Amino acid sequence: MTNLKRIHPATIIIAAILALKEFIIPIIISLFIGSTTEPIGFFRFEYIWIFIVLMALITGFLRWLFFKYRVSEGQLYVQHGVFVRKKRFIYEHKVQSIDITAGLFQRMFGLVKLKVETAGGGSEPEVSLLGVTKDEAYQIRNYLKKNFKEQKHNEYAGENEDFSQIGNDETEQPDFKWALSTSRLWIAALTSSGIGLTLSAVIALLSQVEQFLPEAVYDRVFSFFRDSGLWFIIFLLFTGFLIAWLISILAHMLKYGSFTIEKYGNELVISRGIIEKRQLTIALNRVTAVSIEKTILRQPLGFATVYVESAGGGSVDEQFSTVVLPLIRPQEIQSIINEILPQYKLDHSLTPVPRRALFRALRRMALLPIIATCVTCYFTPYGYWGIIIILMALLLGYAQYRDAATNIHDDFICFRFRKIKQVTVISEKTKIQAIERHVSILQMRKQLASIQFSVLSSIVGRTYKVVDQDEHIAGEILMWLSKTEQKKD
Repeated sequence: MTNLKRIHPATIIIAAILALKEFIIPIIISLFIGSTTEPIGFFRFEYIWIFIVLMALITGFLRWLFFKYRVSEGQLYVQHGVFVRKKRFIYEHKVQSIDITAGLFQRMFGLVKLKVETAGGGSEPEVSLLGVTKDEAYQIRNYLKKNFKEQKHNEYAGENEDFSQIGNDETEQPDFKWALSTSRLWIAALTSSGIGLTLSAVIALLSQVEQFLPEAVYDRVFSFFRDSGLWFIIFLLFTGFLIAWLISILAHMLKYGSFTIEKYGNELVISRGIIEKRQLTIALNRVTAVSIEKTILRQPLGFATVYVESAGGGSVDEQFSTVVLPLIRPQEIQSIINEILPQYKLDHSLTPVPRRALFRALRRMALLPIIATCVTCYFTPYGYWGIIIILMALLLGYAQYRDAATNIHDDFICFRFRKIKQVTVISEKTKIQAIERHVSILQMRKQLASIQFSVLSSIVGRTYKVVDQDEHIAGEILMWLSKTEQKKD
């Protein structure tokens, strides 16, 4: 067995900087509160800042000092903790995904971050090496990725070899490679759905702008808009939307720039990022579902995004799924899926929900806006604007009814549904964890049922649901899985 070793000493600085990021907002706010020229102000703020920096450095040093790892004999062993010592053993045949990330701070020191995950590991990775050299990260990945091969654990060649003797596989030629073009990267950025979250943050920031500007400057710049009333609100909305859109475009470009997917045998390597470079390795035999999503901005342009669910992998910013095709024409998807997941066929003949489900879909979306509009009309003369919201709700309800459909064919199940964006998901019978059918009292009157299935994902699982399908079709889907379970018994 190899000796225990520590991660790179530069991790002390990296960990300290990452810890300081959590205090950025309080520090910025403190700059605008009170006067630091007075002794009490100096005591309250500057000393506190110095204390925070020192604590971040001490924390980073202790994390580096007590974090040790070893890779040998088919496992990754890690021990860490200052007051409570923790030990983890990650066996190679349990590894679900390996994520190599070169963040801005890691790149400053020529390092990368290595994350190793197993199925059901929770929202945090099983093991995270914050700072190792790129060569060492590839050596660890090459050693652990043996479980991606279609062999049993005891059939591996050189199972007990020292990982330091394994070379970097960057020179291997992929079986298949696909790259996101620059033009499609721009389209993806311009139509990114991340604008919603960014817009919320920008509006919150704009609402506090008065506190950060001198009163004289604020009065001069915004006096005209304050006096104009409605025009001021329109200006703020337009400005907030424009800023959020530009930020969203930039963030998307930085995140998915240089996006490529490569297939090596039974593993898929996804690389992306400009400032923060990330490389994720996924075992294809761990993929539990493929989903095709069409947002309200991309669908009219004829584009979609393809995700995979896997028993391990995924990230928080992608709702713990993994993007394999950020922007693609629907007619191009099957040819690429044939290369990386040939068992998945996308040309399923879907059975839509019956027409008697239409009224339920419209009522489900429009009932609350109708009530809110009636109440608003009673108390204010501006309630009639709610009619626009009602019409939009009815339109969304109709779209949800039109897109809801199901299909079972051989060993695969396919659902299509819509909340805001349209989602088509395909999964293999052997990867399904559970199928459930629900019938409410109102559904019973119209002989309808809701049907859903769950697959294993990064945390505990992911569930897909179609509402108001014909109860007989829902029953057939339930029996489709039940027959398989009976055969196993």
